Amino acid sequence: MALVRCPTHKIPYNDENPRGCPACAREKGGADQSDVMRELARVSRSARGNDQKALPEPLKDQPQLAWTITPQPKEAADSRGPLTRLLDTLRERRALGIAVALLPVLLVVAIATSGPRFVPAIDPPPFESSVRPLPIEPGQPISTVFALLGTQAPRSVPGAARLARYSYGTDLYIDAINDRVYAITVGVANRTWRGLSVGAPERTVTGTLALLGVVRQDEAASAPPPLEVSGYRVYQSLDSRPRRLLRVEVRPPNGCFDAEIDLRPQTVGLLLKGDERYAVLGKGSDVEPEWVATQIRVVDRGVAGPFGSAICF
Repeated sequence: MALVRCPTHKIPYNDENPRGCPACAREKGGADQSDVMRELARVSRSARGNDQKALPEPLKDQPQLAWTITPQPKEAADSRGPLTRLLDTLRERRALGIAVALLPVLLVVAIATSGPRFVPAIDPPPFESSVRPLPIEPGQPISTVFALLGTQAPRSVPGAARLARYSYGTDLYIDAINDRVYAITVGVANRTWRGLSVGAPERTVTGTLALLGVVRQDEAASAPPPLEVSGYRVYQSLDSRPRRLLRVEVRPPNGCFDAEIDLRPQTVGLLLKGDERYAVLGKGSDVEPEWVATQIRVVDRGVAGPFGSAICF
C-alpha cells in the first residue's frame, strides 16, 4: 500500500482506495464546493497525522441589544394665568420695597430697645507724677511763652476785648493783656503748674495749694445727687456734675496772683441707653464720688482785667 498525490487537488491518498482521490470522488458525487474544501482539509489533517480538533463552528450572529429610553418627566405647567402671575410678581416686588424702606426704622428701634451698654472712659484721666511742668508765670512777657511753647496767632475772647488768647491744645491756653501773661488755664492732664495737675485727688490738691498760701473753699451751688440707672450711679452729663472751687491768694513778696482749682467727681465711663448718655460714677448704690481737679486757672492780680481788679501796685 503506497500513498500517491492527486494531480488535481494535490492531496495524498491510498492507491488501494477504490474511490481514488476523495476530493475527486466527492466532486463526481455532486458535492458542492464547500463540502469539497472540508474534505480536503480532513484528508490533509489525517495525512499529516494532525491530532488537532475540528474547526469550531462559525459564530452565529449575536442578537442586537435593544436600548430603552426612559422619557424625562416634564415640569408641571404653571396653571396660573398671565394676569395672576403679573399680580404675584408685583406683590413680591412691593414686599421687597417695603422691607428695604423699613430697614433703617427697624435698626433704630433695635438700638433704642437694646439694653444699656457701659463704655469705660475715665474723666479726668488719673493723676500721673511724670507730667511735664508748665514754667509760665503771670506777668511774664508773651515772648517767653512763645519761646517755651511755640508761637501762636492770637484769638479774641468773647466778652473780653482786652484779652488776646493763645491756644496750645483743647484745654491749654494763655491769655495776655498788653503782651504780658494775664491768665493761665490748664484743663489737660499732661501738664502741671507748680505741682498742681488735672486728675489729682482733692487731698493732693489741698496739700499743694497750702504751700502757696491759705486755702479757701468757695461754697458750691447745690447740685442734685447722682441718679441710679440700671445699677449704675450716674449724672445726666459730665457738665452736670457738682463743682467745688479751691482758691489761694498769693500776695507780695511771694507774688501777686490767684490760683483757683475746680474739683468735680471723677467718672469711670459712659452708660449708653437708647439716645441717652450718662456719666457713670460707678456700679452699685454704695459708690461714693471721688473729687479730683478738673481745671487749674491762675490770674494775675497786678493788672485789672476780666477776672478781677488790680490788687498789687
